[in-house]
Amino acid sequence: MKVQNKIIISVLTGFILINAGLIYLALTISPIKLKRTSFVYEYGDKIPTNPDHYVNANESVLENVNLDLSQVSTEVGEYHASIKYFNDKQDFVIKIVDTKKPKVQLKDVQVDINIGERVYARHLIKVIDERSATEVYFYDKELNQKTKSKVYHSEGSYIERIVAEDIYGNQSAVLRVKIVVTKEKKLPEIKGVKNKTIHIGEEFDLLKGVTVYDETEGNITSRLIIEGYVDNQTEGVYPIVYKVYDHNGREVKVVRKITVKK
Repeated sequence: MKVQNKIIISVLTGFILINAGLIYLALTISPIKLKRTSFVYEYGDKIPTNPDHYVNANESVLENVNLDLSQVSTEVGEYHASIKYFNDKQDFVIKIVDTKKPKVQLKDVQVDINIGERVYARHLIKVIDERSATEVYFYDKELNQKTKSKVYHSEGSYIERIVAEDIYGNQSAVLRVKIVVTKEKKLPEIKGVKNKTIHIGEEFDLLKGVTVYDETEGNITSRLIIEGYVDNQTEGVYPIVYKVYDHNGREVKVVRKITVKK
């Protein structure tokens, strides 16, 4: 009889210990678990806002998970975030990185300039496919030097390398351009830009009679840039700037005055 009682007591004790262990596990093991402690996203990509992207949990638990991304920015950097399920809070890190190389395209494979003329690498680029701020350089591979502009003092042809680099150090593929240096050519000419007086309420087309001619490219009026405005309801003198860039990025600028009076 005593042996039987001992067996019963032992079995009951075992059940109690097992139940206690299960209760302890239920109280100490969280129903949510971070998939990892650090999440990395490329600059410009959309940051997920669904809790199930960051944690493993069943659907009923996910409905009560609070995701805090209030400190996370879309700029490159490292930011703190957290998930919370009732009193259980778990922290993790979101990193925004920029690892993509800028993509650039030349305006032309050959550029003609004058002796002594300064040419900027940026002006030779047609397209830059990059979300962050980017600089364009002439790149000297032998000296491992980068410069934004160059001046040529002798006639001839020069093969230059051009690279674009964003603020995070990512460099584009190297492009090659041929710089042909000759004696000075004329700058484009902006014609038809004269001072004008109009009366209050009178309409005036700032482009009327204005043309731009370049001896190399011909009529380039379509590239004309106009800066300034005229309020034809208010007396005053309004300066209007007309400017254009030629094939090599050289700027020509003319200012006219539009006077509005009674």
